[in-house]
Amino acid sequence: MFKVFFTKYPNFKIEQKVHEKLISNFEGKLPDELLKFWGEFGFGVYMDEFLKIINPNDYQGSLNESYINPNNTEIVFAITAFGDYLVWTGDAIRLIKFRYGNYTIIENDDDMTWFFDMDLADDSYVNDIFKIQKYKETFSRLGSLAFNECYGYVPILAAGGVENVEKVKIIEHLSIISQFTGKIE
Repeated sequence: MFKVFFTKYPNFKIEQKVHEKLISNFEGKLPDELLKFWGEFGFGVYMDEFLKIINPNDYQGSLNESYINPNNTEIVFAITAFGDYLVWTGDAIRLIKFRYGNYTIIENDDDMTWFFDMDLADDSYVNDIFKIQKYKETFSRLGSLAFNECYGYVPILAAGGVENVEKVKIIEHLSIISQFTGKIE
């Protein structure tokens, strides 16, 4: 499972094993490869601490508060170190960048193996899409994050917070952004 991904990023930390009942609750709603990943590895921190594979139930309310989610069908399954949500739309992966107030489709396919082994293992893709160099600089300055934290601009970018990045709680930070700027449409 995701052999190229784990060769590129061998260090990871499991935060929580995933029970079979939770996996079965998401059958037909998330790609099978992702559910197999949950069963084998669980929720945790991957990609040199850049990417968190999370329990959607813990962050779905935050997504719905901060983003127009048509019919509540889009499901958050991962979060970057900067609080960007990776969302499964039903047939594509959407990257929601709350700090910038925008989103983009980053994988227009239901092939999670391709996404992990080809996209996330490709340095130029990761740099272009996720601006990984900014993460590396921030990580070297601020260090590791708790599982419920991300790096956030303080004040938020929309209020001119371009210089100060701090460790913040993910859900609370996104709530502040959405209260200040409104939902992402």
